[in-house]
Amino acid sequence: MVTAALGWMGMAGTFGAYVLLARGRLSADSICYSLLNAGGGLLGGVASALYGAWPSATSNLVWAAFGLHGVLVALREPPLVEPTPLVSSAPAEPAPLPQAEYAA
Repeated sequence: MVTAALGWMGMAGTFGAYVLLARGRLSADSICYSLLNAGGGLLGGVASALYGAWPSATSNLVWAAFGLHGVLVALREPPLVEPTPLVSSAPAEPAPLPQAEYAA
């Protein structure tokens, strides 16, 4: 039961990182993205090793190493641009309505 939970949490971490990246919520060089990948890979790797699925364990642990490398790089180098907040505090302006064109 615990092994399966570790595997599901690892899968959720790595898939969640990908979905957030694909939707533009995270940057590929952000610490959060790297942490999700490192944690997901580690949990998936441990779960796979406990099941004895060594090819899956190896690929997950290598993925965790990539994520850890991303964390170390992100911590060592300051961001090049100011991160933008996910939610703006300014009210959104409504889009202008299209003008109807009538043939005369």
